[in-house]
Amino acid sequence: MDLVLGRAAHPTRLRVAFTSLRTLLTLVLFAVTLAAVVLRPRGIAAGWWTCGAAAIALAAGLVHPGEVWGLVLVAKEALLFLLALLVLSALLEASGFFEWAAVLAARSAGSGAGLLRNLLLLGALITMVLSLDTTAVILTPLVVAAVQRLEVPARPYVLVCVFVSNVASLLLPVSNLTNLLLAAHVPPARFAAAMAFPQLLVLLVLWAGLRLACRRELAGSLDTRRLPPAASVVADRPFFLAACGVLVLLVLGYFVGPALGVPVWLTTFAGVGVLALVGLARRRVGRNGVHHLSLGVFPFVVGLFALVQAVENLGLARPLVRWLAEPRPPLLGLGAIAGVASIASSALNNLPATLLMRSVLGALHSPERGMHAALIGTNIGSCLTPHGTLATLLVLAAAARRGADLPPLEVVKVALWLVPVMLVAGLLGLWAVG
Repeated sequence: MDLVLGRAAHPTRLRVAFTSLRTLLTLVLFAVTLAAVVLRPRGIAAGWWTCGAAAIALAAGLVHPGEVWGLVLVAKEALLFLLALLVLSALLEASGFFEWAAVLAARSAGSGAGLLRNLLLLGALITMVLSLDTTAVILTPLVVAAVQRLEVPARPYVLVCVFVSNVASLLLPVSNLTNLLLAAHVPPARFAAAMAFPQLLVLLVLWAGLRLACRRELAGSLDTRRLPPAASVVADRPFFLAACGVLVLLVLGYFVGPALGVPVWLTTFAGVGVLALVGLARRRVGRNGVHHLSLGVFPFVVGLFALVQAVENLGLARPLVRWLAEPRPPLLGLGAIAGVASIASSALNNLPATLLMRSVLGALHSPERGMHAALIGTNIGSCLTPHGTLATLLVLAAAARRGADLPPLEVVKVALWLVPVMLVAGLLGLWAVG
C-alpha cells in the first residue's frame, strides 16, 4: 500500500516542481527584461531585450506562438495607427510646425508662470492629438532650447514635459497606446465624452501642482526678444500650411471616420500620404528630411506581448480578479480598478500593466467605466516612477542630451504627492460624469 502511494505521489511532486520552476523562470525573465529596458546596458535598444526574452519564453514553452500571434491580431489596428502617427509626426516636424508652435508659446508668455501655462497647454494638445511619444521626443528638445535662450531655469519646463506627456493622454483613444489597447472598440466621440471632464480636472491639478512645486524658479518676467519671431522658423510656408490643414482635417477624421466605418489608422495614413506628397513637391522631404521615426517601438511591443502572456499563463491574475469582483460602492469600485492599474504601471510599466488590466477587465466583464478607470490608473499612476512609462525616460534623455539634466529623483519627489491628487481628481471626474 505504501509503495502504491509513493508511486502516486511521485508524479505529483514532479508536477509541483515543474510548476514552481516555470513560475520562477517566467518571473525572473520578465524582471530581468524590464530592468534591461529601463537601464539600457551598452545602449542596446529596448526592442532587442523584449524580443530576445520572447524568444527564450517561446523556446522554453512559457508561451505559445499562437497566443502571441493572437495578441498581435487583436492589436493590429492600434499598431497600424501607431505607425501612421510616427510618420505623420516626423512630417509635421519637417514642416516646422512643432518649432513654430513652441516659439509662439514662449514668445506669448510674459512671465515664467505664463510660460509654464503655455507649454502645458501646447504639450497637452500635442499629446491628445498626436500621442505622448510626440511630446516626449519632438517637443521636449524644442522646449529646452527655448528656455535656454530665455536664460531661465529648465527644471519647471522639463517637469511639464514629463507629466503632460502622460497625464494629458486621457481624452482620446489615439492619445496613448494604452488607450488603443483597451478602448479600440469604443467610438472616439463616446470615449471623449466620458473622459473630457476627468481630463480637464487632471490638467488643472497638474497646472496648480507644478506652479506650487516650481514657484521659486518661475521668473517674474521674460525677455522674449531673445527668441526669433515664430514666422521666421518656418522654412517653407506652403508645406507648413499644408501641415496645419492636414492636422485640422485629421482631428475631424478621428471622430467622423469611425462613424462612417473608416478606421482611424486609415484616416491617418491618408493624411500622411497628402502631406508626404506636398513635402516631396516642395523638396522638403527626402532621404534625410524626416527625423525621429522610431520604428523600434514595434519589436518592443510585440516582444512585450509575449512576455506578458507568459506571466498571464501562470494564473497570477485570478486572485486579483476575485478581489476586484467583490461588491463595492461605484466610486470605490472605480478607485480599486484605478489603484491596481496605478500600482502595476508604476511597478512594472504602463504597457504590461495595460495588457494585464485588459485580461482582468475581460474576466470581470467590466463596463466601459471600468476601462476608463483603468486608463486613469495606467496613464497617471505610471508617473510615480521613472520607468513607469517610456515617455518619462524619453523626456529625461532628450533634455539631458541638450544640457538640461533632470535627475529622476527630482521627478519622483514631485510625483509622490502630485500623482495621487491627479488620480483622485480624475476618478471624481469620471464618477461625476456617471
